[in-house]
Amino acid sequence: MSQLATARRYQAVQIESASPGQILIALYDGCIRFCRAAQSHIKAGDVAEKGRMISKAVAIIGELRSTLDHSVAPELCDSLERLYLFFQEQLSMANIKMDASLIDPVIKLMSDLREAWSEAVKTSEQEQKR
Repeated sequence: MSQLATARRYQAVQIESASPGQILIALYDGCIRFCRAAQSHIKAGDVAEKGRMISKAVAIIGELRSTLDHSVAPELCDSLERLYLFFQEQLSMANIKMDASLIDPVIKLMSDLREAWSEAVKTSEQEQKR
């Protein structure tokens, strides 16, 4: 088995055994990583890779939007949906204009949300252990 195949298998096992909270954090991490990569590709003038990274980030945001359960926490979900739409608009404009600075607020707010969710997941997991 190649090293890449081993790494992919390990990653698949991690995902299969992850809690929903851990998967949420991983989605945020991936989106932030793709946004940073898109910025680097914009600065390097690499249009194709910039587009690929933005597409991946937008796909993750779409996944985050699709998992919002408005029946459980309508106000929170409405706020998150507005933020996710803002992120998608910013990334689209960055893509069209080749402007890395338009991605800055996405990374900042995504990082803030990631930290908040991370704390909530830790608290929830600690309470479940009791």
